[in-house]
Amino acid sequence: MARLEADSGPVVIKWFGWRNPLHVYLSPFSQGRAWHSWRVAHALQEAAVRTPEPLFVYARRHRGIIRDSFYISAAIHPHQTLRALLRSHASTTLLEQAVANLASSLARMHEASIHHRDLTTGNFLVDDEGRVAIVDLNRAKLRHRLTRRQCLADLARISFASRDSDLEERLSNRFFQVYGSVRNASFGWEAGSRRYRVRLLASRRLKRNLRRLLGRK
Repeated sequence: MARLEADSGPVVIKWFGWRNPLHVYLSPFSQGRAWHSWRVAHALQEAAVRTPEPLFVYARRHRGIIRDSFYISAAIHPHQTLRALLRSHASTTLLEQAVANLASSLARMHEASIHHRDLTTGNFLVDDEGRVAIVDLNRAKLRHRLTRRQCLADLARISFASRDSDLEERLSNRFFQVYGSVRNASFGWEAGSRRYRVRLLASRRLKRNLRRLLGRK
């Protein structure tokens, strides 16, 4: 990823490499991650969810195989990730504002049947006014209908780890209060998310142990 200045202001360029050699040979059957990010960004905008303005997408193919692929969006400046904000000495008011803004955005995203699948606090950009933009869209899925379980799978990945446990609990409560007010408030989203998170962490531990047994890092 790179950032540069353009006539319209700063932009961010994200170049997509290959995570697995097998993906190279499967690329003729895929639109590619850059084009997918472009589609998801527009879907988020239609759902009134803030994300960096998509400006340009490009994929070059040779005999169907993607050789180059990148996505350009407007830069949000100044900003910091929500993860960095949580670890800073920002005021509780600003943190609560950012968390509430995030909750309403994610509720609208889920109402629009967009399954992000990588919701970590490092993928939320916060500006000076506490407004949150969602980034890193290439793993997202545009579903016909998003199930409650898929929503919980998204929410379970978010941790509001901050400078003290009381603040973390307060921010979590605020998040689910706002999220539930937009979605189905009668369902226990916070409790459901915590249960799913326990399963998620157990699955990660199991995979980590299997890698160790197989001699992989």
